[in-house]
Amino acid sequence: MNIQVSLEEKKSFIGWFLDRHQLKRRESMWILNYLLNHDIVLNKVHFVEDVETTPRGIMMSTVGMDNEPFLFYKDGKSFSDPEQAFHEVRLNWHEDMYLELVFREPWKTEEYLAILEDNPYHRWNDTIPKDVKKDAEHAIIHLNLSEKKQVMLKLIDEALESGNRQEFIEFSTKLKEIDKELLNHQKKTNL
Repeated sequence: MNIQVSLEEKKSFIGWFLDRHQLKRRESMWILNYLLNHDIVLNKVHFVEDVETTPRGIMMSTVGMDNEPFLFYKDGKSFSDPEQAFHEVRLNWHEDMYLELVFREPWKTEEYLAILEDNPYHRWNDTIPKDVKKDAEHAIIHLNLSEKKQVMLKLIDEALESGNRQEFIEFSTKLKEIDKELLNHQKKTNL
């Protein structure tokens, strides 16, 4: 899912952010102010997480956070010099730039969530542990089989009420197959 964030939304967020947060490096504030005043450059900026995975990215941290104050990433290398990053932003304004702002409780901040984009170089679901994925897959299979069972039970009740012996036998056979699948699935998940 790739949502386009408008220039006005980005400007509004940067203004909001600068009013409420103190960055560890004053140069970070200067870069944000530069972006705020240069629409053509800001149009190429994308606010993402895990910026270190991007070809060109900047991470800025606020006071009170444990992260490095400032890091600039270019082609797999990291640099801590904000002036180097500023020149990269200014000279290569036509290229996409990825920006990560590290501050307290970003996921509880409506303004941040409104401008946050998916990082095209880092899929969030790749960071989910395999055992959690496996548990989720098993839960989905169990839920699906349980829903099928409920449908069959309802169809069996309707066949009994209408006196349709053929449907009753057919649905009862399917119910036994579903119960067998549920039992087999339960055995697999308990291994």
